[in-house]
Amino acid sequence: MQIYEELVARGLIAQVTDEPEVRELINTGNAVFYIGFDPTADSLHVGHFMALCLMKRLQMAGNKPIALLGGGTAMVGDPSGRTDMRQMMTQETINHNVECFKKQMSRFIDFSDGKALMVNNADWLLDLNYVEVLREVGAHFSVNNMLRAECYKQRMEKGLSFLEFNYMIMQSYDFYALFQKYGCNLQFCGDAQWSYMLRGTQRIRR
Repeated sequence: MQIYEELVARGLIAQVTDEPEVRELINTGNAVFYIGFDPTADSLHVGHFMALCLMKRLQMAGNKPIALLGGGTAMVGDPSGRTDMRQMMTQETINHNVECFKKQMSRFIDFSDGKALMVNNADWLLDLNYVEVLREVGAHFSVNNMLRAECYKQRMEKGLSFLEFNYMIMQSYDFYALFQKYGCNLQFCGDAQWSYMLRGTQRIRR
């Protein structure tokens, strides 16, 4: 049994955009993949541990993981799975949490000799020009499609702030930036982020 088939057998693959291509990338060790971790606290939790186990298993099969620390996306906050808006954190708190995550992740993933990368999306998101984002990125996003996403639908009755509404664009930009900078060709995420992942692949293609 190859690594992709093992992931399927363990119930770790729920949805996939192009299964034959994804299977080929993973089984041949040619996947440069990322998983995002928003530093909303100063310690990883059990959900993060599941993602790290997946990263480690794929790394052992010859693939290259990118641990994306959400120093930029944490400034907005992921609305998925939430009944209300997340508490806003200061830049100092986010930076502190990022440093805590770095130490903990290094216990699981081998970052030596270019075997894996650890990057912070604050490095590109915080320097973006608002009007340029609206023109260059926002033009590729359908508001109708965004509102149909499960992560937003569940918040429509209680209210979704414009700040949170932009989270999908930011996470999609992450995939694009990692593709441009590091040749990232694959993203793993939880079910709640599936719509974000789809928008990211569409952004790259366009």
